[in-house]
Amino acid sequence: MDVTFEQALTEWTAFYALMGGAAATLLGLLFVSVSLRLNIFHQRQVADVRDFAAFTFGTFLVAIAVAGLAIAPHAHRFTLALSLLLVGIAGFFAIAVIARLWIRLNVPAAGARPGSAPDERRGWAYLLGMVGPYAGLLAVAALLWRSHPNALGWLAVVEGWLLVTGTVAAWVMLSHAG
Repeated sequence: MDVTFEQALTEWTAFYALMGGAAATLLGLLFVSVSLRLNIFHQRQVADVRDFAAFTFGTFLVAIAVAGLAIAPHAHRFTLALSLLLVGIAGFFAIAVIARLWIRLNVPAAGARPGSAPDERRGWAYLLGMVGPYAGLLAVAALLWRSHPNALGWLAVVEGWLLVTGTVAAWVMLSHAG
């Protein structure tokens, strides 16, 4: 057993417990806010909102899972690294599905230059912002694999980034949902 890794995890326990609690609270607020507007999830014209809601829900679940993984006892840092790697890959697949749907639903009008509308540029910025924390999970997995001493500190940054991404996604989804 990697005793120094176990000690480092113990030092971060309170932080990850706080982050997991915050993610669970935000997930609960998302449930309440979405339940007030359930009618939008039955409209085909706003399928991107439905998928964006699923991504937002997933982001908060990932934040809870990452906090739980960080608190859970690990025999070695490789088990945490592998878990974070799998979560990061799954996040990229979810973003690819949302991006594909968003691109399909937001085809520029005839004669319009792709990327010229402010909403389109903002949409691409959101998509790129959503990729960030999942790329961070892959980077932290690599740091853990290489036994980097600051890997858990970087995981804390990624955990915060997940909460910010989920919160922004929830705000965008609710403010743009018809």
